[in-house]
Amino acid sequence: NARKREYVVQWALSLRLSGMSKIGWPGLILVEGREEDCQAYVAALQRLRWQHFVVRGEETEVCGPGQSVDSLRRLPMGFREFGEGGMSEMAEACREA
Repeated sequence: NARKREYVVQWALSLRLSGMSKIGWPGLILVEGREEDCQAYVAALQRLRWQHFVVRGEETEVCGPGQSVDSLRRLPMGFREFGEGGMSEMAEACREA
C-alpha cells in the first residue's frame, strides 16, 4: 500500500531515524537512532493495519562521555526503500553498514 510506504519513510525521517525498508512479502524495516525515537516509530507503525507485524531484533548501544547518537550510527542518514525483489540488495546494504 503506497500510503503505508509513505508513512514508513516520513515517520522515520521526522524522528531522525536512519534506515531502510523492503516492500512486499516478506516486508522488512530496519531503523536506528535514539531509543525513544525508535520506540515511538514502532508504536506508530503498529497502529497501521498489517497482516503480520513483529519486532524481530533490537540492539542498544550506550553513548559514552562526549559521544552523540550520530557518532554511533552505522547506517547513513536518510531512509532507503528497496523493491519487492530487493532482499539481496538490502542484505548487501546491511553488510556494508
